[in-house]
Amino acid sequence: MSAPASAGGDRVLAVIDTAGVSGPGRQLTALAGALAASGSACRVVLFHRAGRPHPGFAEFLAAAGVDHVVLRERGRVDPGVVRALARTIADFAPTVVQTHSYKANALVALLRARGLRTPWIASFHGATTEDLKVRAFHWLDQRVMRRADAIVVMSAAHRASIPGARVIYNATIPPRASGAPLDTAPFRARAMAAGAPLVGVVGRLSSEKGVDVFLDALALLRDRGRAVHALVAGDGPDRDALKQQAERLGLADAVHFVGPVADVAALYPALDAVVLPSRSEGLPNVLLEALSADRPVVATRVGAVPEVLTDAAAGVVVPPGDAPALADAIAAALSTAHDPAARAARAETAARFSLARRVDAHRALYRELAARA
Repeated sequence: MSAPASAGGDRVLAVIDTAGVSGPGRQLTALAGALAASGSACRVVLFHRAGRPHPGFAEFLAAAGVDHVVLRERGRVDPGVVRALARTIADFAPTVVQTHSYKANALVALLRARGLRTPWIASFHGATTEDLKVRAFHWLDQRVMRRADAIVVMSAAHRASIPGARVIYNATIPPRASGAPLDTAPFRARAMAAGAPLVGVVGRLSSEKGVDVFLDALALLRDRGRAVHALVAGDGPDRDALKQQAERLGLADAVHFVGPVADVAALYPALDAVVLPSRSEGLPNVLLEALSADRPVVATRVGAVPEVLTDAAAGVVVPPGDAPALADAIAAALSTAHDPAARAARAETAARFSLARRVDAHRALYRELAARA
């Protein structure tokens, strides 16, 4: 069924391959909603492979009122999905196609080779490093997406490695709950009983997120006589190894692995600080959310983090992979929870990355591609 003509003129078809509610997915949901609210049409395309659970991201989009379609796949390699995407594009008649994953990039590149002339924007959100197959996919993705008419990246660091790309920063968006909130009271009570602050790490448990370095930093703080308890929210391939590391370091009673958290907004008020110990990043939603929630922040100098934390009062930035520096930074950040200058800096930094600014940047790019076409 064709969508109605949009008052704003833009008709954006966004293609993404994610089953869960990922960071890029949340940003896309907010962008699609804002575009629709301002008179444009935006439809999100995602995929569902036979034999797998229905993608939770589809339910997330539905709850947000975002127009979307789910293309069915019979297996890992299904030529029919290329035809289905071509039909979806023909039905919606977009003025621009925007892709948000290497699978989406590959499919639109195939359609481009078959004659698709709709302007194409490829969005690069950063890379994971969990295994050789994923690294190979990202290596291929870097080359495929260069066939796009424009490439959007999240940081100046990524722009330096992708010639011709332009930076459009993520936005500070309120976390949308996708389930019941985590009961943080027991963890808070344990920390208080130990006379310790409660800090948090939120994200995928894979090597690029640097949670192993965070655990080493907590052990250093303990050895210096500074007790700190931690919530580690998220899941991923390194979960078991990280739990074993915490046990080896004698941190099993102080570090609580709570799994994926459906309502992240309810988590931040329970934390005395938020730590992002990543080895690589784009522009993490957690960073902007923590600043918006007025939580002291420690983050590593990767991706767009230095471009966000330009005011030292807003958050402490350290080199990636440096556990002693991370330990020092956590101790320093905990002292700024109620400092008026630090609180003002956090609020001002979060406000700089508004959704309105992100929407305006995309609209400008759409107009540029339309004029070029």
